[in-house]
Amino acid sequence: MYEDYLKAINDKFEELNKLSDGVWECAETAFSEFKSVKLLTDFLRKEGFEVTSPAFGIDTAFCASFGNGKPVIGLLGEFDALAGLSQVADRFEKEEYIPGGNGHGCGHNLLGVGTIAAALAVKKYLEDGHEGTIIYFGCPGEEGGSGKAFMAREGAFSQLDLALTWHPGDCNMVAQYTSLANIQILYRFYGKSAHAAGNPEDGRSALDAVELMNVGCNFLREHMPSNCRIHYSIIDTGGFSPNVVQPYASVLYLIRAPKVGDVQKLAERVTKIAEGMAIATETRYEKEIIKSCANVIPNTVLEEELYKSFMDIGKPEFSEEDYEYAAKITAADGSASRPKFDAMLASLGKPENIKEVEGHGYDPLYDFVFPYEKKLHPSMMNGSTDVGDVSWQCPTAQISTCTWAPLSGGHSWQIVSQGKGSIAHKATAYCGKVLANAAIKLYNSPETVEEAKKEYAKRTEGQTYVPIPKNVHPRPIDSLK
Repeated sequence: MYEDYLKAINDKFEELNKLSDGVWECAETAFSEFKSVKLLTDFLRKEGFEVTSPAFGIDTAFCASFGNGKPVIGLLGEFDALAGLSQVADRFEKEEYIPGGNGHGCGHNLLGVGTIAAALAVKKYLEDGHEGTIIYFGCPGEEGGSGKAFMAREGAFSQLDLALTWHPGDCNMVAQYTSLANIQILYRFYGKSAHAAGNPEDGRSALDAVELMNVGCNFLREHMPSNCRIHYSIIDTGGFSPNVVQPYASVLYLIRAPKVGDVQKLAERVTKIAEGMAIATETRYEKEIIKSCANVIPNTVLEEELYKSFMDIGKPEFSEEDYEYAAKITAADGSASRPKFDAMLASLGKPENIKEVEGHGYDPLYDFVFPYEKKLHPSMMNGSTDVGDVSWQCPTAQISTCTWAPLSGGHSWQIVSQGKGSIAHKATAYCGKVLANAAIKLYNSPETVEEAKKEYAKRTEGQTYVPIPKNVHPRPIDSLK
């Protein structure tokens, strides 16, 4: 373990906490993260990184580099929030912080700072005269925007030998999964207004077309692979007056499938339904691709290195107050998600030191490291991540650390509430140490880097990466209406 270099994270612990808390306060959604970017880039410049901002044709994307030569290792950071999840910090019940505001319900205020912590330690190593380059990528719009996919299209990750990242979570583990590719399409329908009672025969309802499209897609679910997903949200219903036939309506679809080619085929079927319902209602439709992202290409060579790094660092250290706090959060959340957690524990191999807690039946914190067993065919995550697009450019691997209490759920007020707490701060620094230790070991092991590249080449052989079309540009979510 490279303790002398990892000490850089301890030295900056309070500053890193202040930085993640600042991003928590900003709580900006996809491609609108200007205040967050300023906080992060100001910090990186102060620490001696060469910062390019904006970058890759995206106003809120940036990169920060240090060092020279190879290998070139990338660290991925995120900082976007979720709409409608505003929550007061350190509460055990739902309480809006800003009415109707946003919140970091996926821990991205921590995600961006955890990889900065790793970059600080790696920079200290490189300053000792070692060859290599570290590049921190500020990646906007992961939530519903696929920022990394737009960055990949512009060649952001093309010079990397490998990329490492993490995600806040409820446990310490190496991520062993692939993910669903997806595409997001906005369908707009145009009809003809009329008095809904006086001359309804002259109207052509765009809202009817949207609703019928949704019904058609719900029937489609029976006739698509079980590992695919279709989600939709009606963006515009065409007005507030029920006695006017709605001349305009729009619906946003998110379509998922195991691979890019699969998702394109399913999207074609969804578009045929839109076309059919436009014909049926005598309306006109337009479609606009908003974004897409690819499935994750796993890399067991890097996964093994990350697990060894976990073993080098040991488990995180929490106080009794941290355990009590986590128990209160979990009790407030209830046990609706318990079966999923039981299944996860069973699939990962429940460690012997997981303990039962009286009155709860589970640990208040999963402070141990889940065992790693190499899987040539990893499990499928039902969600999607634009880390997938990075994994198509170079060998990529990811970890998670326990920044919040078990059963907190995803995209929830509970996660927002815990985002500025002691557990979150300690787990973020812990993640930085695991990533930095692994990165430094990889700088010293060019043969391992080459093995990771060989695995990447083998897993992508015969497959084609499909980037987002050039005519599609990043858009803030509030611009879709």
